[in-house]
Amino acid sequence: MLEAIREHAKGWIAKIILGLIALTFAFWGVDSYLGGSGQAEPAATVNGDEIGQSEYFDAVQQQREALQIKNASEADEKALRKQVIDQMVNTRLLVGAAQDAGLRITDAQAEVFLAGQEVFQENGKLSPAKLDAWLRGRGMSEDYFANMVRNDLLIRQVQSAYGEGAVVSNTSAQQLGRLLAQKREIQEVLFDINRYLNSVQVDDKAVEAEYNAHRQDYGTPAQVRVQYAVLSTDLLSSQIQIDEAVARQYYEQNQARYQEPEQRRAAHILIKIEPGTDAKARQAAQDKATRLLREVQANAARFAELARANSEDPVSGQQGGDLGAFTREMMVKPFADAVFSMKPGEIRGLVETEFGFHIIRLDGVIPGAKLGFDLVKGEILDELRKQEAQRHFAEAADRFSNLVYEQPDSLEPAAKELRLTLQESGWVSRKAAEPGFLAHPRLMEALFSEESLRGKHNTEAVEVAPNVLVAARVLEHRPEGTRPLQEVAAEIRLKLTAKAAREQAVAAGQQALKAAQAGQAPTGMGAPMTVSRMQPLNLPAEAIKAVFKADASRLPAYVGLDSREGYRLYRINRVIQGETGPDQVKLIRRDLQRLTAQEELRLFLEQARGQAKIRINQDVVEKKAD
Repeated sequence: MLEAIREHAKGWIAKIILGLIALTFAFWGVDSYLGGSGQAEPAATVNGDEIGQSEYFDAVQQQREALQIKNASEADEKALRKQVIDQMVNTRLLVGAAQDAGLRITDAQAEVFLAGQEVFQENGKLSPAKLDAWLRGRGMSEDYFANMVRNDLLIRQVQSAYGEGAVVSNTSAQQLGRLLAQKREIQEVLFDINRYLNSVQVDDKAVEAEYNAHRQDYGTPAQVRVQYAVLSTDLLSSQIQIDEAVARQYYEQNQARYQEPEQRRAAHILIKIEPGTDAKARQAAQDKATRLLREVQANAARFAELARANSEDPVSGQQGGDLGAFTREMMVKPFADAVFSMKPGEIRGLVETEFGFHIIRLDGVIPGAKLGFDLVKGEILDELRKQEAQRHFAEAADRFSNLVYEQPDSLEPAAKELRLTLQESGWVSRKAAEPGFLAHPRLMEALFSEESLRGKHNTEAVEVAPNVLVAARVLEHRPEGTRPLQEVAAEIRLKLTAKAAREQAVAAGQQALKAAQAGQAPTGMGAPMTVSRMQPLNLPAEAIKAVFKADASRLPAYVGLDSREGYRLYRINRVIQGETGPDQVKLIRRDLQRLTAQEELRLFLEQARGQAKIRINQDVVEKKAD
């Protein structure tokens, strides 16, 4: 979704231009495009459209998993939750804006989009069976999913409109290119914290004072030890037996899936066309490719020689144009269509693709081969077991939910009937749980509720991941407390020692900087090195920023900064101006246009938020961040 922003995030310029704007959108949970979620208070409302609690909690968990966050600090958790709810509000605003502008997505447009998604394809075409299985696996109806797709496509239209309207001049791109290409020769000296550690003495009174002033930092969270049961399609699949005859019948009915595709060996000569190339440059590339084609047609034996000398594919060109063996799906469509319609030894051109003009020689055909049943039997059995498990999961999930609710004092009846294994955790808290799925917000909320802590009743069955339900009950409870001084004294002493050593390192570095600026050259400078914004060597980002922000009108110039390791002092010896070529300027201009579009979209959203009726339910959004 929002392909231009996604592509921009991968661009090199995103690593250089910092602090401009970081705007992303995500569609969270299966409730994302519909209103509220039952009678529970919504997490937020946007112009009357509700963002349900379950939708919000699922979004937080998905973001946490995507970022691989396990034990976030309170500040990081709060920031994560704010980002999630802001993204969800922005999504609602964009959909509303598209609808208010009269934009609509027809059924035909949605069908074309779905047909292009590989996950729903079989033999290159939309498979209703695959789509149905995907929907059943996520508990979605077709109408539900269709609504999600329409809203996704609506937002693409809004984003595309901003992208096409962004204007950046060549002059701006050239100026940025010169800044990026500029190099500076520097020397560095580090006033390392470790050099000052031995000079620091921290007495017991200082340790005790730090402890008393920050007791909250040495608290222990409330913890529980729980018993839990897990119901999943994977578990159901392991309990299902499939007869080999059924698997063989499936194999016979789906032979196209078990056929190794035909491969072809080919060589090519490529004359590139860069994105945004004007008509004159395009014609020059075509003329060059045409001349090479005539030479190849006049003497086919010179193909490899001409490829090495002229092909603008840096990899295959060195190999005389050889591309090796490949299937149709591995190449862009115009190239694949040409190769797979040729005869061995045939030379064809010009074939135009998004990369440029190709002259192609077909070197050989490797026929596809049918995979024998014995080779794929295990794969088929696994697939059939999963399909059967999907069919039974809804019924089993309903039974599981009823049993843990109807018999709240024990998980054993549910485990016995559904052949589940009861397991026990170690001590877990709201911020740290193993296994990780116990940290799901809804499950944590249930485990630390009064009913669970005092009555030790079963929690409801919570979906912690697609097709994975967990119910748990508290076995033991430890209330929150404070670690005693003797337990944390060594930890505090280390912290105070490092703090004092840092202060000494920074003071020494700042004194050396003043002396250098007064004309006294610092000692201990390292060897000269040349850096640029695009080639920072191994220097930290904040150091590069300081070096290039420093006034270099009079040399040598000095600049210093406080860093994680201590204090860094730099001497700038000389400035080397650079230029960027026209091709690089084009790339910079394209990325600047994307940044401009992104900023315009941010401003639009800022205005929309100011005019919209938005209510964030802080009790819902924040109370579970404890």
